[in-house]
Amino acid sequence: MAANPLEHVLDHAWVGPITKHQILLVVAAACVAIPYILLARRTQDGTPPRGPFWNFLEMLLLFIRDEVARPNIHSGHEHHHDEHDEPHGISAAIADQTHPHPPVAQPHVHYADRYVPFLWTLFLFILACNLLGMVPFLGSPTAELSITLVLALSVFLVTHVSAIRKLGVGKYVMSYIPRLKADNLPMTIFLTVAIVPLIAAIEVMGAFIRAAVLAIRLFANIFAGHVALGAIMLFALADPVQGGMQAGGTVAAVVMATALSVLELFVAFLQAFVFVLLSSIFLGMQLNPEH
Repeated sequence: MAANPLEHVLDHAWVGPITKHQILLVVAAACVAIPYILLARRTQDGTPPRGPFWNFLEMLLLFIRDEVARPNIHSGHEHHHDEHDEPHGISAAIADQTHPHPPVAQPHVHYADRYVPFLWTLFLFILACNLLGMVPFLGSPTAELSITLVLALSVFLVTHVSAIRKLGVGKYVMSYIPRLKADNLPMTIFLTVAIVPLIAAIEVMGAFIRAAVLAIRLFANIFAGHVALGAIMLFALADPVQGGMQAGGTVAAVVMATALSVLELFVAFLQAFVFVLLSSIFLGMQLNPEH
């Protein structure tokens, strides 16, 4: 344990000019890449993964795809595949009788699936960064604002570049301009000259604010948790001879630190999930501004 438990919160040089968080970013990337490369090799022939560890890794991917990406990202004109593309009931029974060996149906590809690898990478990388803060002598890179800003910038770029590619430049620009109507000409002129530019400016600011919110809320939650844990550990390490805590207080501080560590484990998963959830919502909103 370091002399100052708060040292693991802040970044500092580790190897020459290379800082602790720079090294931990590489470690987090490796912690994500290595097990999932092995998982991909195990399942490349279509065989489902076996074992609790591999099933857990697969569960994380399926959860992000089915509960985050697909409910929030749509093309804007999709229909329900299960209801229209697959026969059911009597039709299915007739088809089975008339075509004893029907051709194998191709799996339905949801529009959101093109963004799922990006959301997977975001979730797993942020989760790995958060969990590194649970390891003694290390820390969470996501407790640094510059790192969460880069993550939010990646979401911002993917969101708006994807919207421009889908909508076109003209429709993308027009999505920020409201369509206000009035019953008379003076009011129409007033809305067009005064209100429409104001709302358009607010909409543009909102796009940047949403990205800033992603960065700041992730940084603030992870940073605050580590600071609180470090402050409690300071009490536990205080020297009673020099006016520090007595033995009973030290034990209480250790118990509180242990409970807070369990809470931080939950927060590590929660904050990674919330970041990706908000990213998918913002992406879906930008791709379908009329909804």
